[in-house]
Amino acid sequence: MRDGDIDYSGYALPELEEALAGINRLQYPRNYANLRAAYEALGSTLPAAPQAQSPVAAEIVDVRPQPRYDERGRYIPNRIPGRELASHVVFSLAILTYGAYGVWVNDLYVPGRRSRGVHLHDITAWLMFGAIVCACVVMVSIVVDHYDRRDNERSYRAISGVAGGIGWILFGVSLLWGVFQ
Repeated sequence: MRDGDIDYSGYALPELEEALAGINRLQYPRNYANLRAAYEALGSTLPAAPQAQSPVAAEIVDVRPQPRYDERGRYIPNRIPGRELASHVVFSLAILTYGAYGVWVNDLYVPGRRSRGVHLHDITAWLMFGAIVCACVVMVSIVVDHYDRRDNERSYRAISGVAGGIGWILFGVSLLWGVFQ
């Protein structure tokens, strides 16, 4: 069973009230929207949302962003400010250009905060360029997700997570190999 599969139209008022008291709105947003619509259809006012959860329940709740739905169960696409979108695109192009130039001249410089930085050559430069490409994939996936109006944010989050993980591994291996070479 998936979120949104439950039909609450045949439920009685006490059953709807019990379901409203126990549903996790973050984990099951479609079911919650369907439940609210069925409750409102019976002509009653909605009960107040629970004020606070117990500490045990607060640990179980998933805090990752979830898709949002309106009162009729329709998907609401996410919105990201234009300045943030532009910064993702510009920064992606900048670091991609920097990395490509560093690989082309076979000297990819990674500045350090408290040191002079590291100059990467040959395979270590290519590994760092791979990490840069992964960072660009993460940033561009946010931009593409903003313009994609379908309910597939989980797919973009998965792509971003995989690219981010691979990027951090490449970054670490490249730096460690470059420092100890």
